[in-house]
Amino acid sequence: MTKTHCRTEGNERGQTLLMFVLFMVVLFAFIGLGVDLGFAYVTRSRLSKSVDAACLEGMNNLSSGQAQAALVASNTFFANYGTSGRDVAPPTVTVNFGTVNGNTVINVGATVSINTFFIRVLPAIGGAAWKTLTVGESAQATRADLIMSLVLDRSGSMGTDGGSTYMPPAVTNFVNDFDDTNDLVGMSSFAQWVRTDVSIEHNFKAPIKSAVTSLNYNGYTCAEQGLTNGLAQNQSIPITAGENVIKVIVFFTDGLANTFLYDFNCGPRNISPNRTLYATNSGAVATSGCTVPASVTSILGGTVSTTANGGCDLEHEAQNRAIAIADLARSESNIVYCVGLGDPTAAGECGDPPINPDFLLRVANDPSGANYDPHALSGLAILTYDPSQLDALFEKIASDILLRLSR
Repeated sequence: MTKTHCRTEGNERGQTLLMFVLFMVVLFAFIGLGVDLGFAYVTRSRLSKSVDAACLEGMNNLSSGQAQAALVASNTFFANYGTSGRDVAPPTVTVNFGTVNGNTVINVGATVSINTFFIRVLPAIGGAAWKTLTVGESAQATRADLIMSLVLDRSGSMGTDGGSTYMPPAVTNFVNDFDDTNDLVGMSSFAQWVRTDVSIEHNFKAPIKSAVTSLNYNGYTCAEQGLTNGLAQNQSIPITAGENVIKVIVFFTDGLANTFLYDFNCGPRNISPNRTLYATNSGAVATSGCTVPASVTSILGGTVSTTANGGCDLEHEAQNRAIAIADLARSESNIVYCVGLGDPTAAGECGDPPINPDFLLRVANDPSGANYDPHALSGLAILTYDPSQLDALFEKIASDILLRLSR
């Protein structure tokens, strides 16, 4: 009985040892799998960040053509991914473009094989070894089509403050940032009357560059009609069902609005602070048969004197009307950007500086403005007293627009 009992205990000890060894093997396998899958997760996170960045940069450079945009996307991927000691070889990256509902789509995919550290010792299953794991990630970005109107000041002060010298090359560089094939862009300019210099269209770069370098500068500042014309250009473009579109108005001025459109007894005329009336289609003085009443109806309700305060009431009315048009544009899904040139601390007319930051902030509905409306589309207002900085300001706006297009 004693010998039999001892043999049973020995068998149990042998079975326990075998189970322990098997348990340790399984435990090691699970720990190794967890560690190696953790490395794979980290690698996939790096891939994800890199393909996302590649998509955005590829879209932002679409204006240079798809081949160049693909190269930029690939370079951006590797700049963000960097190098890793776990990788068997550098990642393989693919970039291709397509179209969905009329919008350009970029697809970026990347795969990389990483060395394993623990599960590589496991036996092959079905002929598959565990020395490496392949990790992949992909991203897609849709670029919205752009409908954009440039509204540019060509009033007389532009010829004396450097605006006429620096604004044209700034606009030339600005339009180069966009896609001549897919985007639609037009240009209007305003003084005491507004003019459509380039009707909104594809293949806009060459016409806008030619038009902006040919501007002549003189007269008052009828910003209201400039914004009205820009809005009308954007409104003229039909949008198909399912199409992803962003509508933009870029408004540039070197001073305050001081002239606005009003319907007099002789018909619509633009009225300046000195009560002079101008033809809406030429800017020529057009007072024949016209009577300027002592007051006109204000856009804010009530009336505005045309004789009191040396024309300051008319100037303030012109500013309020420009803001009202910008508000209307936002209500129709247009984002408004403002670029201002002038010294906001200098003495101006009617208690306002030559360039009024508050006016620009309200036209753009910039979130930093005191009158910002959080329920309306937000824009951006930026200004400089140095005309040589206009290029940088326009480029800042271009970057913001491109970011919105690629979201």
